[in-house]
Parts: sequence; C-alpha cells; structure tokens
Amino acid sequence: MLISYFCMVKIKHLKDFFKHIFDLYIILNIHVALAVTALYLVFNLQRDMVYMIFLFTSTIVSYNLIRLISFGSNRFFIKKYYARYKRVIIWFLVTTGLSMLISFFKLDLTTQIALIPLFIITFMYNFDYKNLPKFRDNGILKILIVGFVWAGLVILIPQFQSIDQTIILRILLVFFYIVMLTTGFDKRDILIDRSNLKTLPQLFPNRMFLVYLIFFIILSVLNFLLYQTTNTFWINESIIFLSSLMSYRSNTEKSFYYTAFWLEAMPFFWFLLTFITKKNPTVISGIFFIKFLFVRTVQV
Repeated sequence: MLISYFCMVKIKHLKDFFKHIFDLYIILNIHVALAVTALYLVFNLQRDMVYMIFLFTSTIVSYNLIRLISFGSNRFFIKKYYARYKRVIIWFLVTTGLSMLISFFKLDLTTQIALIPLFIITFMYNFDYKNLPKFRDNGILKILIVGFVWAGLVILIPQFQSIDQTIILRILLVFFYIVMLTTGFDKRDILIDRSNLKTLPQLFPNRMFLVYLIFFIILSVLNFLLYQTTNTFWINESIIFLSSLMSYRSNTEKSFYYTAFWLEAMPFFWFLLTFITKKNPTVISGIFFIKFLFVRTVQV
C-alpha cells in the first residue's frame, strides 16, 4: 500500500512537471514559431537553413515582446507563468534573441533590407506613436497585419527575387489562411475583448458561418488556381476544410488549448500531411478521415 501510494504521488508530480513544460512551450510561443516554420516548409521547396533559424527565433522574440508589452491584458495563468519562471523566461528570450541576431546578419543584404518593412509593421503593431492608435487596437486591421506578416515571412521574403503570378497566388493563399485561423482566436476572446475592438465575431456574431464559408471559398479558389486537381490540391483542400471547421468551432466554452495548441498546430499538420503523402499518396483519404473524426469528437 505504501509503495503504491508513493508511486501515485510520483506519477502526479511527473504529470504536473510535464504539464508545466507543455504550458511553457505554448506560453513562450515556441508552438507558434514551429507553425510559421512548418508553413515555410510547405511552400518552399528550396529551403535556406539560416533563414529557417531566423524565422523560428524572430517569431518567438516578436510574439513574446508583444505579450510582455501588453502584459496587463494577458490571461491570469499566463501572468502566473511569467512571474513563476521569470529567470528561465529571461534567459530563454536572451538566448533566442542572440540566435535571431546572428542568423539575421548571416542572411544576404538583399534579404535583410526586404525584412525591414516587416520589422516596422511588427514594431508598430503594439506601440503608440504620438496620437496614432496601435495597430492591434483595430480588430480588422489586426488580423490583416498578422496575415500579411506571416505571408511575407513564409512566401514573399524567401521568393521575392522571382515573383510571378504563382508566387502572388501563394501569398494570397497564406494571407487568407492565417486571417481565417486568427478569427478563431477572436471567437475565443469575444467576451474579454473590448467592445470597440470590432473583430469579425463582434461585427457579425450571428453570421460567422457565412464568414467562414466566404473564407473557405476564397481559399479553395486560390488553391485550385495554383494546383488544379493534383494530389497537392487535395492535400491543401483537406487542410483548408479542417482548419476552417476547427476555427469555426472555436468559442468561449472551449479550453485555452483548443486554439493555443490544436488550432495553432494546423500548419504543422499541413506540413506533416504533405511530407507523408509525398512518400505514399494513397494515405491521403485515410488521414483526412481520421482527422475529420478527431475534429468532430475532440473535447479540449
């Protein structure tokens, strides 16, 4: 009995330990950075390892700086983790920031210059300038900027030296995809966002199905124009459908992890599905069906 009791205590402590690690993984925006990197891998066949490191580290640094600047508006348990693991977080951000700077200066000069507008937009996202409002104080402008920055980092910067119609369509595809995903976070936060923020769920509380249907149609058209009816089209279409469904199902009653982990993980699933189906195209339907069942039944 005594041995059994101590085993149960150790298991509980072990679960708590891994839960703290998992929460820090999300709160420190490592999950977001992996999502951005995954999208880069999906849309870029020629990969630059230095740029990938910069992409990953700069995402962590920028998202955490935005969170620290708007610390007062963060959720309670996020504040708790920042207070409890203050030293760990500081060292992590310093190390990540140094990695970002090193990788940035290893990029070619043209890429560095091309990144400057995105730096400025990210800087202005959460900073006041004289009497001008912050970008994030306008719900529609906020998601447009997030979509533009992601599309810029994932498609525009890596491929700006060879921009053509295909690249523009890819930029638009990523842009609308990120705007659609971000709307799911706005649905989650509708009760805590200011009423004058004017997010899409605030503007169209009873018409969100129509909003997501429009997103799905736009994304499907762009996907078709890019890939016609190839295997890539069907892979992308399945991810677009599942992402739209998960974002639409987001609400105030879902747990924090539904959006912060599962919805944010969709770009990673996109990359994983692309990678697997390149090895074996016949698994497309099986993965799609399993993921669809998961979306219908998961309660997180």
